[in-house]
Amino acid sequence: MRRLGAVRARARVGVGLAVRGWALFVALFLAVSLVGVLRGRTLDPSLWLLDLHDVAEPVRLVALTVAAGLLAAWAARPMAGRARRWATAIACLAIAVLAARDVLTFVAAVGAGGVHPFIPVPLSVVIAIVFSGLALAVLTGRPTATPGARWTAIGLGGAVIAWGIAFPVAQMLFFGTTDYRRPADAAVVFGARVYASGLPSQVLQDRIDTAVGLYRAGLVGVLVMSGGDGADGFNEAEVMRQSAIDEGVPTFAVVVDGSGVSTEATVANVAALVDSGRVTLPHGTLIAVSQAYHLPRVQLAFASAGIDVLTVPAHDGRFISEMPILIGREVLAFWAYDLRTCLG
Repeated sequence: MRRLGAVRARARVGVGLAVRGWALFVALFLAVSLVGVLRGRTLDPSLWLLDLHDVAEPVRLVALTVAAGLLAAWAARPMAGRARRWATAIACLAIAVLAARDVLTFVAAVGAGGVHPFIPVPLSVVIAIVFSGLALAVLTGRPTATPGARWTAIGLGGAVIAWGIAFPVAQMLFFGTTDYRRPADAAVVFGARVYASGLPSQVLQDRIDTAVGLYRAGLVGVLVMSGGDGADGFNEAEVMRQSAIDEGVPTFAVVVDGSGVSTEATVANVAALVDSGRVTLPHGTLIAVSQAYHLPRVQLAFASAGIDVLTVPAHDGRFISEMPILIGREVLAFWAYDLRTCLG
């Protein structure tokens, strides 16, 4: 019985640190996002958590600042002040309600055929549930067990890191796998490895096939193939161009960006192609094609450049063995882009 009691005590401590870690993670995420907005960045990363684009910017900034402050204060001292706990719980419930509103928007978009999700529910459902639970934890004071100041600090730090990994992975699972295809002016296809034989890797071929499918369906009239020189001597974009032509896309419908050595470079080069008139956007719509794990960062990069895109995940016909490594790299890249955008 003593051993069972000890296990339960440790579990309460772990859950308590996880809940407080989530509150602290959200507070830090909102704080960084607010700095970016105040510095005049075109991207508001807080949209990854909650869509408040229809709220006046001054109101949105004040509301998010207050929410960040309350969450950070509660994470540091969860039992301090009944009035503050009530204020924090109300802020959490407000976020949950707004997330529920996002769910309704998502359902309407799916019904109208503008969104084709792989997972039938949006991340907003999870956000609404988590913040509802957090509001309850704040009001009841549970779970707030603490192992001591030193271990609490270590535990909170570990929890924030864990949430920092889980958050972009959740974006990949929910946003990345959602297909936003609709009629657009052009599709940008991101490069990937080309083998020494000159053939596209599986990841790259899946991207090409998906883009060709968009062209055949009449959804886009131009494919922009973007990639750099590979280690095996082939330019990814040229290989992509030839593969698309071999699949029946006319030569005039393929534009090559041979210096797209990174996601950021591709975005900058596409913007330059639009400015030069080589790629025209009469309707102002652009589709980005890549794997689901890559698309949150693609969206982040285009938004940072002031370009709104529709994302379409490449259809992976076979299991990709290096997927865990690719996802792990994208987690680091997601935060690197976010921090550089807001603080750099």
